[in-house]
Amino acid sequence: MKCTSIYASGSTSSGIYPIWLKERFQFTYVYCDMDLVATKKGWTTIQRRLNGELNFERGWDDYVRGFGNPSSEYWLGLENIYRLSRQTRFSVNILGAINIKLPKVGFDLEDWDGEKAFVQYSNILFEQKASNYWLKVDGLITARKGSFSIAPISGNEFSTPDRDNDNDDQSHCAQNYKSGWWFENCLEANLNGPYPKYKQPMSWKNIFWFGWHDVNPKNTALRFVSIKLCHESVGP
Repeated sequence: MKCTSIYASGSTSSGIYPIWLKERFQFTYVYCDMDLVATKKGWTTIQRRLNGELNFERGWDDYVRGFGNPSSEYWLGLENIYRLSRQTRFSVNILGAINIKLPKVGFDLEDWDGEKAFVQYSNILFEQKASNYWLKVDGLITARKGSFSIAPISGNEFSTPDRDNDNDDQSHCAQNYKSGWWFENCLEANLNGPYPKYKQPMSWKNIFWFGWHDVNPKNTALRFVSIKLCHESVGP
């Protein structure tokens, strides 16, 4: 069961729902976003920031397990995200080849001025713990360009303040940015960074998205961010 399937079954109100992780053989609770006007399909929220009440400066074990509460701010957990990303749609053609439909990934962003952007990418490739939860996002499918033309995660391992897996030989990005994230050379994006104060400018010291000035020339800090997955609405 995924948020997409829940939406297709007739439950079209955003809220907390149990979803079944097939590979872990267990339910986990998530926030299902059913209100995205452009899609109306049901998106499974894997990360959510909205008021700064939850500390995201945490170590590797916390980021693997997950933390927070789906009713407010939370991180679903790297292992759960990995398993969820594998609940894909597949079909077999007449030659016996398996075609896999990967879930879409969406980044939902709003700054303190009320400027918003929702951007979708068609593919999310996610590896397991042995690969430090390597992630690649690609295939821009939203109308907005500018800073979103380059995906925020171009094939990076996950780092935390107590585990340095980034591609920067001169710096420990997770320690500098005070969070866990798929860092490359520290300056692309970090939606798990410290929560900004009201009307602060965009800064790498807080929740960060490089090039936000393409959306808002004032480059105001982000007050709401969320990462979501959307599967095809077939099967559980």
